[in-house]
Amino acid sequence: MKKKMISSAIAMLLCLSLAAGCSMDSTVQKDDKKEEKTKKEDLSEINIGASVMSLQHEFMANLVVGYKEFKEQTGVNIIITDGGNMEPDKQVTNVENYISQNVDGILCQCISVETMKDTLKHAMDKDIPVGIYPYDTTVGATTYFGYNEYEWGEKLGETASAWIKDKLDGKAKILSVTTSLEESAVERCKGWTEKINDTCGEDNLTWNTVEATSASDAIDSVESALQANPDTDVVLVYNDELGIGAYEAIKQSGLDTTNMFLGSCDGTDTVLDYVESDSVYRCTVGNDKFVSEIGFYWVENMVKIVLGMEYDDPFPIETTAITVDNVKEYRSREPKYELSPEIAEYVKG
Repeated sequence: MKKKMISSAIAMLLCLSLAAGCSMDSTVQKDDKKEEKTKKEDLSEINIGASVMSLQHEFMANLVVGYKEFKEQTGVNIIITDGGNMEPDKQVTNVENYISQNVDGILCQCISVETMKDTLKHAMDKDIPVGIYPYDTTVGATTYFGYNEYEWGEKLGETASAWIKDKLDGKAKILSVTTSLEESAVERCKGWTEKINDTCGEDNLTWNTVEATSASDAIDSVESALQANPDTDVVLVYNDELGIGAYEAIKQSGLDTTNMFLGSCDGTDTVLDYVESDSVYRCTVGNDKFVSEIGFYWVENMVKIVLGMEYDDPFPIETTAITVDNVKEYRSREPKYELSPEIAEYVKG
């Protein structure tokens, strides 16, 4: 992963250079005249605003566990705000408050990049470095954390393809549960669709798609889809939250699920329970790290930016398909929260 060196005082210059098409591999030199702003004698002097989409989502709640662990180990003040029930306007207000508080850095899991764009640019105009999810370079953020959403969907599609070939004689009626309102959902759906088409052959497949934005939506949408198409073999879902809704709809349908495949993306504990019980929930695509670990190391990445240290951009995250065959091994791991040597040295000092 490429490294860059930058002080938070020139984060705006980096953003402008990115918007102009400059390479992300370039190294930006620190401005000695602005060095004083980023110099911190103690990590407890650093304030990071961390805005999550919604603490009602297990993924985001686990991310916050990592934020708090980093705060515990370092003394960095992390101001956590919640986007409520995925409310973009509420998140805009939260980030505007960070700007008013003159925080040293902002981490934002954007509910809507388009809605957040002006606010995030306002922060960078104030020399506040910004790290965002998803990986959308149109914002010109200081750094990004994000998955290759297409590859995530592709991994789910690869596992579903193997099921179709092994259990369904290579033919299947497939239901996609997604939302056109989120770019990440569109890319994941595209990933699994193209992978299954390529692997199994389009002539062997029938595709249906329904939209949902919450677990309750998913219950209703999947219930209606299964009533109209009771011979559905495979249900592929954008994320675990919607997947849980799909799971409930499938259970309530009374259909024979012996050879049915339900899969989604996120790797949350609730869905891992379903996968481990060898239910119709055959797969979830999860992170190679615990979500709480991602939170820990992502906030550390922002602190490195504030201190003018080298940092990762984009922040590296890999994913893996989890099935009944490897779920116990996946869950037997223990999260590791180990400060990088340079930050650990700062804590000691």
